[in-house]
Amino acid sequence: MKILKFVLICFLIGTNVSCSSDDDSDNPPINITGSWTLKEGYIPAGSTNVNLGGMSVPIQYSGSFVEIDENNRLNFQQDNTFTSVTGNISLEMDLTVMGTPQTQSFEGSDMFGQGTWELNGSELLIHNENGTTIKYYIDKLEGNVLYLSANVKDMNTGTPNPMLESMNIIIKMTLERI
Repeated sequence: MKILKFVLICFLIGTNVSCSSDDDSDNPPINITGSWTLKEGYIPAGSTNVNLGGMSVPIQYSGSFVEIDENNRLNFQQDNTFTSVTGNISLEMDLTVMGTPQTQSFEGSDMFGQGTWELNGSELLIHNENGTTIKYYIDKLEGNVLYLSANVKDMNTGTPNPMLESMNIIIKMTLERI
């Protein structure tokens, strides 16, 4: 009888806890409109295999944005257009390819460009006017700080790129609303 009472109490507690709020819409919609500045970017340590001419090549990697122009801006408009001024951004990657360690530096400017954007839940799609679509994920929005991540293989450049599509490398960025 004690076991039956215990099971019933556990069932009632579980029912009350799980049914205390059936409304999952308590999460407010994500609002990214406004001006943002890129504060940090990095590539967490990981490994992947890249297809080079039919041969699978293992690569270990990690990286960080070592230089970010302090005047960079990413402006999301309410009409779902965006503009940006990113200036110069430098990425330094530590790679081990087929057992050989190396450091590669990449520099870019006008990283985001301009175009349109759409937000579906936590998925942010950036459609650049040059035909590139980049899928970002909103990992978290805390006050005026936006945490984004993107997978290199999800970056559609408009032309097929088997090497890019075979990479499974995550890029993480932190933006601050200004």
